[in-house]
Parts: sequence; structure tokens; C-alpha cells
Amino acid sequence: MKRLWLWMVVLSLLLLPAGVKAAPKGKVVLGMAGALTTFDPHTFSSLPISMHHPNVFETLLARAPDGSMTNQLAESYKMVSPKVWEFKIRKGVKFSNGDPVNAAAVKFSFERILDPKMKSRQYRYFKSMAKLEVVDEHTVRIHTKKPDPMLPPFLAIYGFIVPPSYYKKHDKKHLSRNPVGSGPFVMKKWRKGQEVVYEANPNAWRKPRVKTAVVKFIPESTTRVSALISGDVDVIDNLPPALSDRVRAGGKTDVIAKQSPRTNYILMVIKEGAPWMDVRVRRAMNLAINREAITKNVMMGFAKSVAIIQGPASFGFNPELKPYPYDPAQAKKLLAEAGFAKGFSFDVYIPRGRFMMGKEALEGIAGQWAKVGLKANVRVMEWGAMKKIIFSKYKKNVKPFLYYLARMNTAFSAEHMFAGAISSRSAYGGFRDKAVDSMINDARSTLDNKSREKKYQEIARVLRHEKVPIVPLYQTFRIFGANKKIDWKPRADGKLIAAEVGLK
Repeated sequence: MKRLWLWMVVLSLLLLPAGVKAAPKGKVVLGMAGALTTFDPHTFSSLPISMHHPNVFETLLARAPDGSMTNQLAESYKMVSPKVWEFKIRKGVKFSNGDPVNAAAVKFSFERILDPKMKSRQYRYFKSMAKLEVVDEHTVRIHTKKPDPMLPPFLAIYGFIVPPSYYKKHDKKHLSRNPVGSGPFVMKKWRKGQEVVYEANPNAWRKPRVKTAVVKFIPESTTRVSALISGDVDVIDNLPPALSDRVRAGGKTDVIAKQSPRTNYILMVIKEGAPWMDVRVRRAMNLAINREAITKNVMMGFAKSVAIIQGPASFGFNPELKPYPYDPAQAKKLLAEAGFAKGFSFDVYIPRGRFMMGKEALEGIAGQWAKVGLKANVRVMEWGAMKKIIFSKYKKNVKPFLYYLARMNTAFSAEHMFAGAISSRSAYGGFRDKAVDSMINDARSTLDNKSREKKYQEIARVLRHEKVPIVPLYQTFRIFGANKKIDWKPRADGKLIAAEVGLK
């Protein structure tokens, strides 16, 4: 009888329809430094958010863990003409509420992002879209105002597809806390700033590696490491280099590091009344920083200096550009020429716990600036409070300031970095220049890859040698701590996505 039962189990497994996977089992707990602020997939864009939304939602295209482009909800796509892209949507895919994923849902989702009332931070990536056309239930065409070869890379990051009926029915506040998507997980519980609980989505066509994933938000690095070593969490991100040996010491946890396309930099709010309105001051601020000392002593070798805001993994990278040399004497000379021989003081903001060794690095930079008369008051605050200051930067009653940020080049393209941090359409940037904007827009609409690459390289040269809009620092390694029972490898884009974490 027992043998008969075993044969029935085996037979039932053999008779499973092709493509159907066994239900995921097990649970993992992740400890992450940055907390997400919303589950509405169309409003904001940030690294913490981009590590959560892919658990619940899906895009037309995606990046595989090795960084290569791959299809997701789009079964295939092609350029029909220079200004028309056609996408074939997978058949049989459903949202977690049972609604079908189809061309109408794709059209609705992008029209929601493009709606001025949404004030979406993702708009800048899709502003080339003129209209979306539903050809049939599983075919959609995206018409652009001008040729846009950068559309596919951005479709692999943003533009999550949602069910129209549900998102039309509810207001923004409800949608920000009650998401519905077609991703591997559904969000079961979210305690803002504390934790989020994911459960396997029964309707998902791509199954997560475990049934349950819990993400705990732990901004303090020492607390995250303690939680890993004690077994309260299985994986942590933003592991400080100085604590790596502590993670390895117990034998049950290990360190996983990978060079990422994330660039750390300091933005100057360049407006009337700011000392750095003068390009000589901006150059001086760059020359007064010993990047080698910061990457070696603070980052302990887990960072590489950059010349501008992109690294060698980025399309359009200019290998001829070198990081600013450390030249305090020249920095003092430039400051004197600009009328600041005695220096000046200013505030520089940084979010608490968001960037690996960010506070320590910024304090080191402040010490180097002080040697040439630049008195930086380092202000550490919560990310939400800092964003309010950033978004009010051009108001008349706001004094000029600087702020430390890091940007992940998940599109692996100069366009992603320039549009997000340098151009006037950037929500976070502090630099506005019509000539640079024109160069960025021209490069984006150039279809020939070689020509477009040369244009991005020229933009980088102009930014590095002529405009000096930011203080570029370095690209960091993404350093994780993980229990040895975890089966997971870091992604090329540096994201820690719960649905991809498994158990051995």
C-alpha cells in the first residue's frame, strides 16, 4: 500500500503541466539599510524602492542577475520604425487579484506615469512617448516623439505594469500601501520604517525561491551586523568594510562583495548667491579632495575613484577622463582668484545609514576641505527629511547647500546618470545648463550606437573639464553579509531582491 502511494505521488508530479513549478517553501529574513517610502510603482525612483517593487510588480523587460537584458512580461519586442516599438505580451499571465496582464494594462500603466497629475519621478525616462496603441489583446505599440534607442534599457527598470480596474478604483493613498502586481510575491504586511512581509503570489508565472520573505529595515550598520551574527536575519546589505572580519569570524556567516555601478558624489545647488556659482570654486572643491586616501582608508579598498558620474560598465564611458588629482595648492589658488582667499562655510547633508560608510567618508572629505579654508558642516538626517530640503533647493529663502548622494546606474548607460543627476529635468540635481541639456537630448535620440556613444563621451568631457557640475567621488563595491545556509549571488546592478534569495 505504501509503495502504491509513492507511485501515485511520482505519477502526479510527472503529469504536472509543462512550466508549472512546485510551490516554493521556506523563509528568509533580510536586513536592509534603506527603507522604502511607497508601494505605488509609478511615483518615485530610488535604490531602496527598486529593490522592493520587483518583488510585487513586473516590467516589460528586465535585467538578468548578470546585467544582460532579458524579456519579462514582453515575450518579444522590435523596432517597427525609428519612432515605433512593438511589444508582444505573454499570454496567460495574471495579476495577483486575478485580472489578466494584457496590452490594455500596459497602455494604462504608462499613461498613468505620463499623467501630469501623478508628478511621477519616472516621467523623465518615458517623456519621449507620444502615445500607446493597443493593436490586439497581447500586442502594444509605443509611439515616440522622436527616435529613442534608450527606451528598452529604461523599460527594464521602470514602467511596472498594474491592473487598470484596481488602480482606477482606488486613490493614491490606498495604492501606496496596497499594491497589486504580477510579480513573484504579494505584499502581506508593511510596517513603515520597520519591516515588510512578502508571501508567494499563487498567480505568479515566475515563482520566488522561498514561500515567505521578511525584510527588516535596520539603518545602523552595527545593528545590522549583530542581527546577522545572532541569526535574526539571514542576509544584510551595506556591510561596512571595517566589520567584514567580524562577520567572517563566527564561521556561520560570510562576506559577499561585488563591484557595482553605483557612483557616490556630492551635488552642489548651483544658484544665485552660492560661492560655487563660480566654476573656479567648483574645481577647487574637487582638487581639495584626496580620493585615494578616502577609498583606501575609509572604504578599505572597496571603492574606485571616478572622473565623472559613470564608471567603465556604462555605455558611453569615456576612458580618457581621469579622476581629479589631489592638489590643495591649486585649490587655494583658484579660491583666491574667485575672491574666497579666506574660504567660506556651508552645510552639506547626508542621509542616515543610506550609503555604505557615507558619513565617515563625508567627514573625511570635510577634513580635507578644511585644509583649504572650506568649512563644511556635515548634517546627518533621515532620508525623508533630507528629501524635503532637496526638493526646496531653488526657493528664494533656502540658502545654498551641498548634499551627498549615490546613484545606481541600473541602465548601464550614460543617459541614466546624466538625465538623473546632471540635466535640468533631474529632481535631485543641482545643476541647470541649457547647452548640456541639449547635448543629452541629442545623444538620446541618436539611433546609431557608435555615434551615440561618442556623443555621451563628449558630454562627459565637457562636464569634467568645462562645467564641473558635481563633486564625483567613487564607485563602491556592494558588500553583503549572509548566513552560509543562503543560496544567493549578488546582481551586477547591486540590487538585493528578496524573490531571488533561496535556501541551500
